[in-house]
Amino acid sequence: MSKGNIIIALGVLIALLPVLGFPPNWEYVFQVTAGFLIVLVSVWSGIDKKLTLKAKAYKRQAEKRLQAEIAKKDNVEEGN
Repeated sequence: MSKGNIIIALGVLIALLPVLGFPPNWEYVFQVTAGFLIVLVSVWSGIDKKLTLKAKAYKRQAEKRLQAEIAKKDNVEEGN
């Protein structure tokens, strides 16, 4: 289940809680828990995005270094 779908499901749960007939104390607990989960999923989404971007940048740098080493090795071999 994607992060967006989790947030939508929690939002629907919060919207339906008054209609489901739970006692007020339980309803309050469900709302607070769902709210914290929405915040947690949102924050995790931002962290995950940053980590993915860093991993892609690291991979690009590693590929550039590898290509540079291959080009350098080819130049040395052509010089011999």
